[in-house]
Amino acid sequence: MRPVTILSAYYKHKPGGFTKRLYRAYQGLDAAGYRVIYVAAEKLPVEGNNIQPVLLPMHTKPSSPLYWPEFYLRAVREIRRITREEQVRHHFMFSFFYASVSILAGWGLGVRTLTFVRGDDVYDSRQKRFAWLRGLIHGMLEKLGMRYSARILTTSEAMKNIMNQRSGGQAKTTNLPNDIVTQELDIPVPELRSETVRIATVSVLNRRKNLMFMLEALSKLRTTNWEYLLIGGDTTGEDYLGELQQFAQQAGIAERVKFLGWQDDVASILQTCHLFVLPTLHEGSPNALLEAMGYGMPCLASNIPEIREILPDQELLFSPQQPAELVERLDKFLRLPGYARVIREKTRHCKSRYTFDWEQRLVALISN
Repeated sequence: MRPVTILSAYYKHKPGGFTKRLYRAYQGLDAAGYRVIYVAAEKLPVEGNNIQPVLLPMHTKPSSPLYWPEFYLRAVREIRRITREEQVRHHFMFSFFYASVSILAGWGLGVRTLTFVRGDDVYDSRQKRFAWLRGLIHGMLEKLGMRYSARILTTSEAMKNIMNQRSGGQAKTTNLPNDIVTQELDIPVPELRSETVRIATVSVLNRRKNLMFMLEALSKLRTTNWEYLLIGGDTTGEDYLGELQQFAQQAGIAERVKFLGWQDDVASILQTCHLFVLPTLHEGSPNALLEAMGYGMPCLASNIPEIREILPDQELLFSPQQPAELVERLDKFLRLPGYARVIREKTRHCKSRYTFDWEQRLVALISN
């Protein structure tokens, strides 16, 4: 019996939680007996018995202003061709941008588009150049996706509610949060009198992640028995990393702040750290935080709706606008013996809701 084909699209690999989740989705569908065809500009680093790439012959480079128009038009044409020839009835897309490709390509062909939304692109557009234009485009894509997708999956209840209020679609939206897949490590408890406390953040470097705020809070600490490791690369194209480095230098904390870039073995670095902090302004369901929780790390994170779903304990939260709360939490962590154990136990108590078979739930939602 021929397996059911699901068609997807994504332009090329880039590091981060977005593509990790995309590849897990493809492999989960493959393991469940589906055939997955994805259209891309470059082959993605994901393998499976029934995962098949279809590569677009791009003539422009990603740095060209013509790249995205060319990709979009080629993807629409190729997806429509494959949908017809393979008699595909199911498209699976990550984000409303790719959903719009699916909707146009499948128009009149009886295709059902399932759209997985992992972030709020309308919100993100406010943090970038040409914010008004980006916001207009993403707002239109969201409304198009909400109206014509057969189902929309979000990663948090907060995101689902925001998009429903903004663009309608209440009957179509379902929440599928990210899960914890990491295994507990032997995370050390700091010896405050003799040991440097290592604080870590794993994140792409952009303004939404609020990393300048993190450095401001660190610069206000009364003690110096700490080191901060920032793991992740600059995705802005505007040298945001340079801004962070300049601030650290001017604030007199450069010697204690380490910018490590992308790392293949994050677990081995976090195993030497004592505290994980995520100062983000907005999230879907942050993989970095869930992974740190899975490792057994004490965690502190922004008091925003999406994070409160994961860490519903005020002791683990701080305002991402006013540094005073974070400074207070960090000061206690650095000065009070036993506080690290308190934060670790409170973090561990929040794990159970996010320990489940994510691939199985995804396949069930697609099958239904």
